[in-house]
Amino acid sequence: MEACARNAPVEIVQADLAGVEPFARGRMLEIESGVIVLEEVQIIGKTAKFGKKTPLLGYFRFGSRLFEFRSRVMSSAKPVKLNRATLVPAMDILMPEAVEEGQRRNVFRIPLAALNPPIRVEFWYGPPPADGNYTLQKDQTKDGDGITCSFEGGETEDGAVLVPSRRADWFGTLIDASDVGLGINIENCRLSDLKQFNDCFIRFQLPEDEEGPLTFRIETRQIRSIREGVIRVGCLIYEGRDRWAHAAKVRRLWSFLTQWQRKVVRVVDPTELGNA
Repeated sequence: MEACARNAPVEIVQADLAGVEPFARGRMLEIESGVIVLEEVQIIGKTAKFGKKTPLLGYFRFGSRLFEFRSRVMSSAKPVKLNRATLVPAMDILMPEAVEEGQRRNVFRIPLAALNPPIRVEFWYGPPPADGNYTLQKDQTKDGDGITCSFEGGETEDGAVLVPSRRADWFGTLIDASDVGLGINIENCRLSDLKQFNDCFIRFQLPEDEEGPLTFRIETRQIRSIREGVIRVGCLIYEGRDRWAHAAKVRRLWSFLTQWQRKVVRVVDPTELGNA
C-alpha cells in the first residue's frame, strides 16, 4: 500500500462511537503479517487508548482523495523502532478487507449556530477573479512576500499558514466544527461560485482567545444552498507541514469547542445537539 510507504496520517475511532467521539490520529508505519502498524494515535495531543479487538472506523488521505475503511485492533500497545535510536509506541490494526472513498459525514461535530455573537469567518477561494476585481489587504502587495501573493496563500517553514494578500473573497459564519472539519455559511455567494475538492483558506477569531486568529488551509467537501445568497460549505482541514504547529492550533479550537459544548448541555437535551 503506497499510502503506508509514505507514512500517511490515519484517523480512527471506535466504530459505534463515530459521530459521538473525536477521531484519534497517527501515522502508518508498515504492513506486516496481515496488519497495519500505526504510530501512537492521539486525540489532539493526548494519547488515545483502544482495547484489543475494538472495531474501528478509519480514514486516510492519499493525494487529493479521502478513503474510508473498517478494521479492528489486534495489538493495542507495542514498541516499534523508527531508527537505531528511537522507539515509539505503536498499535496493530487488521488489514481492511475493503477501502472506499469517504465523505466524513459522520464525524463528531459541535454545533455553534447558537453562539452570540457568532464566529465570523474570512474565506479565500482559489485564485482571485479573472477580471482582476479585488482589493488588497492593508499593508499587503499584489506580489506578496515570497510565500503568498494575491493569487495564493502559503505556509512558512515553521508551519504558520498564510492567507493570500488580497481581501477575503467572501465572509461567513462558523456553524459547526470538529478537530478535522468545519461547517460555514458563506454570504453573498451563489452555488455556481463554489466547487467540491478545491483548496481554500479561512481565518477566524475564537471568543476570548488572546493568541489571535486561527488560519487553516481547507478543502471544500460538501456544498449546498441554504437560502438565496447563502451557501453552506463543509470543509476538511488540511494538516500543515509542521505537525506540531498544526496540533497546537487544533488544540485551541478543540478547547473552545468543548467549553462551548459544556455550556450547551446544561440547558439543552444532549440528544438534540447533533440536530442543531
